[in-house]
Amino acid sequence: MNKLLKLDKTGDSILLEEIKRTLGLKFDDELFLFSGKDYLVIKKIQKPSISERFGSLSKKIEKRFKKEELGEDVVDEAIKWARK
Repeated sequence: MNKLLKLDKTGDSILLEEIKRTLGLKFDDELFLFSGKDYLVIKKIQKPSISERFGSLSKKIEKRFKKEELGEDVVDEAIKWARK
């Protein structure tokens, strides 16, 4: 967004609406704010979905298992151990 906004009596609500619309904000979204003497930066925090996080984690685990040359038997033993 490159826009010059001039604040008036209702400027705060105009500014917030413009930010929400530009960033596509929805309920429960998180923002990171940082500022300096004469500036403010607003960044929407992008959170991956549960399925994306699970997929990423499972790929890392699979890669590590291949690197360590671990087979299904090791996984089975680990599951049995964890369930004790």
